[in-house]
Amino acid sequence: MALTANSHAIADEKKLVVEAEARYRAEYEVYATKPHETAIILMHGKWGSPPAPLDSNFSTQKFYVVSPLMPWARVSGYDKTYEQALVEINKLVIKLRAQGFKKIIIGGQSFGANGALAYAAVYGDVDGIMLFAPGHNPDIDKNWQPGFVSEAKKNIKEGRPEQLITFTDFNDGSRQRTMEARSDIFYSYFADDSLANMSKSATKLKVAIPTTVYMGNGDYVTRMGSRYFFDRLPNHAKSKYQVSSASHREVPQASFDDALEWLKGIIK
Repeated sequence: MALTANSHAIADEKKLVVEAEARYRAEYEVYATKPHETAIILMHGKWGSPPAPLDSNFSTQKFYVVSPLMPWARVSGYDKTYEQALVEINKLVIKLRAQGFKKIIIGGQSFGANGALAYAAVYGDVDGIMLFAPGHNPDIDKNWQPGFVSEAKKNIKEGRPEQLITFTDFNDGSRQRTMEARSDIFYSYFADDSLANMSKSATKLKVAIPTTVYMGNGDYVTRMGSRYFFDRLPNHAKSKYQVSSASHREVPQASFDDALEWLKGIIK
């Protein structure tokens, strides 16, 4: 009896798999690029770790998702400059292209969104950008720390880039941590002329890339409005900017359904 019941369970499971595959083929039959032919690089937020928010959500929809460990992770503690971090992302993009993925989307939450925009500004070799509650703003918010930036710049100029800077790192929800980082590394994330300045990154994009942005209405940067960085991006018909009522860390989940429909429009 148990064997028969088990056989029925296996048969039912196989049937569900076949039905799911049939629905997938039917839904994406007319699409130029299918989800399984699309790679998404998702970066986690400050003090976070892989997998990034929405990793499993997009994976369930058959997109190929990669969530790399970034230097702003809790375990990393700013162990690479921003430029070095983006070099690693570029290697990943090149690898994904070589593996045959037709489209590559880059995105992230909070600091990860900052990273996605910075990557697009430097390399521009992606097909779409998804930004969820972008954060870390060394030019306008608590992470604007000109005294430490000046000290780091002086150390670099005097040939001492390895000199440590002890600073307070601020995160959403009034969280803060005392941290240390090399002067050159600190400067790359906290100088207002660094890659972390999203307003300046937006002006550096050389081509128009479809970009979807979901802001949390309680975030400081949201008060700046779309003019802060979104309006500075090269115009694209499929770009969109929305403000969510969700909290900073809830924005990705609250925005997933809309982001999925936007993504379908990019690959269609």
